[in-house]
Amino acid sequence: MKQKPPHTVEALQSEAFMEHAIKHHRGAVLRLALARTHSATDAQDIAQDVFIKLLRSATRFHDDDHLRAWLLRATHDSCIDLHRQAWRRRVETHEDMAAVADRETWDPAIEEVVNHPVWTAMERLPDKLRCALHLHYVEGYGIAEVADILGCTEAAARTRLHRGRKKLAAELARLEAAGSAPASAHSTAADSNDPTDPAMQQTAY
Repeated sequence: MKQKPPHTVEALQSEAFMEHAIKHHRGAVLRLALARTHSATDAQDIAQDVFIKLLRSATRFHDDDHLRAWLLRATHDSCIDLHRQAWRRRVETHEDMAAVADRETWDPAIEEVVNHPVWTAMERLPDKLRCALHLHYVEGYGIAEVADILGCTEAAARTRLHRGRKKLAAELARLEAAGSAPASAHSTAADSNDPTDPAMQQTAY
């Protein structure tokens, strides 16, 4: 049974709701931000920005899946803002900053993740492909959910995943040849039973 997060309809989300969101979803927000920005500092800034947006949001969340998808869409949008302009974190009110900044937003598991050879290989991929791969293979989203979060068609999401998987396999093979990646990582990325293969389907990028 899906866990239903505590919710408030006040102007700002309740402290219990924010604690729940940060405890259960900060890792996913930070991982996606890291995948997009390649910067731990930017990722933490984006995570704080996203949770401040959540604090101010009047959205009524049906369950944790809805909340998590909302947070990842907000993370994706914040990353786009970072790339489109000389983005700097907004100056927030004292109350909003106090509600978020004093809570831990760093996931201890991230340090281990970013040192993994697959992560190193993914960093070399184009942003669109890397983000789609991350949402599908790291966060576990299906094609339709990846498309919804990225704001693209399912055909485009499927194509990005297929192309990304091929490029990832090639990059892992290069790292393996250089002694930086285990053969198992390459074989996993090169799996011929790729459910995202767009062959025989109309695709878009």
